[in-house]
Amino acid sequence: MLNICFVSTEVAPYSKTGGLGDVTEGLPEELAKMGHTVCTVAPRFDQYKDAWDTGILEQVKYGKEATKVRYFHSYKKGVDRIWVDHHVYLSKTPLVNKKLYGPKAAVDYIDNSERFSMLAQAALAVPLVVPLGPDGIKGKMGENTIFVCNDWHTALLPLYLKEYYQSSGTFLKAKTVLLLHNIAFQGRFPMSKFEALNLPEKYLPDLSFNTQFAPPPLDEKTTKPITAPEPMQMLNWLKAGFLNCDQALTVSPNFAKEVTSDPAGGVELDAIAKSVGLVGITNGTKAESWNPKKDKFIPANYDAETMDSGKKLCKAALQEECGLEVDPDIPILGFIGRLENQKGPDVIMAAMPELAKLNCQVVILGTGAPKLEEKLEALENTYPFAKGVAKFDPELARLITAGADYCLMPSRFEPCGLNQLYAMMYGTIPVVAPVGGLVDTVLPQFGFLMGKIPLPDKPGVAVSEAMLEEGVEAMIVGIKKALQEYGTPKFEQMRLACMANDVSWQHPAAKYVDVFEALMSSDIEA
Repeated sequence: MLNICFVSTEVAPYSKTGGLGDVTEGLPEELAKMGHTVCTVAPRFDQYKDAWDTGILEQVKYGKEATKVRYFHSYKKGVDRIWVDHHVYLSKTPLVNKKLYGPKAAVDYIDNSERFSMLAQAALAVPLVVPLGPDGIKGKMGENTIFVCNDWHTALLPLYLKEYYQSSGTFLKAKTVLLLHNIAFQGRFPMSKFEALNLPEKYLPDLSFNTQFAPPPLDEKTTKPITAPEPMQMLNWLKAGFLNCDQALTVSPNFAKEVTSDPAGGVELDAIAKSVGLVGITNGTKAESWNPKKDKFIPANYDAETMDSGKKLCKAALQEECGLEVDPDIPILGFIGRLENQKGPDVIMAAMPELAKLNCQVVILGTGAPKLEEKLEALENTYPFAKGVAKFDPELARLITAGADYCLMPSRFEPCGLNQLYAMMYGTIPVVAPVGGLVDTVLPQFGFLMGKIPLPDKPGVAVSEAMLEEGVEAMIVGIKKALQEYGTPKFEQMRLACMANDVSWQHPAAKYVDVFEALMSSDIEA
């Protein structure tokens, strides 16, 4: 059996801004079911009621300042949830509506480099100092550990492991896996931040990166990116993580292909990702959490045999809740997601004049860019067939998932995507862009592909009107294909195929184990 330590800034339901938190909740639980010893390590962003103070302290560095972190511990569903307690985590989030990375959208905290460097240091000590299991009865994980580092926030862990442990004879058999969830965020910082990382200069080439795009200035009031006519040198945590980990993984095979194909797909890291052999494993879902037969947030529970009657009741409830005409014969397109360019809500809203020509209703739920939220809330004033809700509402999200006929995902890029998986479990047919994990999961028997939604070549560049119009045309192609089949025998067959499709973590977890076992056996074979 394996010892596996996931290190992440997000673990649902405790801390979550997107799919990262869902993965670090569901995948460790599935691995624990298989008999492996599994823990997660994440910042204690809040006073989690089921986490107790272990009393264990560890000295780390916050920039150049020596400080101590304290470990809190939860044990649920066979997984040890370890929380790193320090005031730079706990003091920020409650004051800013639990924003994990900055005080508002698209704005970073000025000390993110120091905060997440400290997280990696603190996580490395966990297998050596924190007893696992209820009341610590399982003992410590020990040195033969696989560290799974998630996204850029923990990408420096392989460097700290080499420099501060393996160089002195500790963790000699430990392995590191860098699991990429989103290539758009890479941990790019000014070169002046290198000293605060407490790493020797031999790692500077791995961290150095020439780019024409830089992150926002170190000013929490500024959101406009710096651009320069000539390449500028930055630190890039993700690049260093790729070059120093034992295995690089990402969340779908097609996304791995996109990231390694060209500079646009890899956001300037395509060559690095290709050189380290980036491998994709498609995400799963927590089947027990997304089950229309048991979901307490929908008005009628159903399974494959009772789907018709159950979904009709859920659809009527959704129409009534959203102030739409209650009519079972009008197909509903549902969108749930962040209001940002990646997810394509701007494309849906720009398409309203075209959608008005079709016999359909549209429900959009999400939060994000203030301008998009404002536009979303005003939709119904002009388009009575549409309803926009700009707030975080998990219960409405469940109702949309069950009551809509189609799940609309016009993503410009999508590493894996989870909403299409949830939708299929509820017999809701996905209509998706042909990108990333959407291609791997929405096969022809399960849903419809639209045309590709254009994406600007460089990060930080606004979507032009012409590009937006092109996106509308591409999306409408897929929607028309889907609506053409509405109510037909093929439509019913697709709904049943969706519900029968296994999108749980069982198969993906087995693939992760294959990778982990190969890593741990590589030393033996050598």
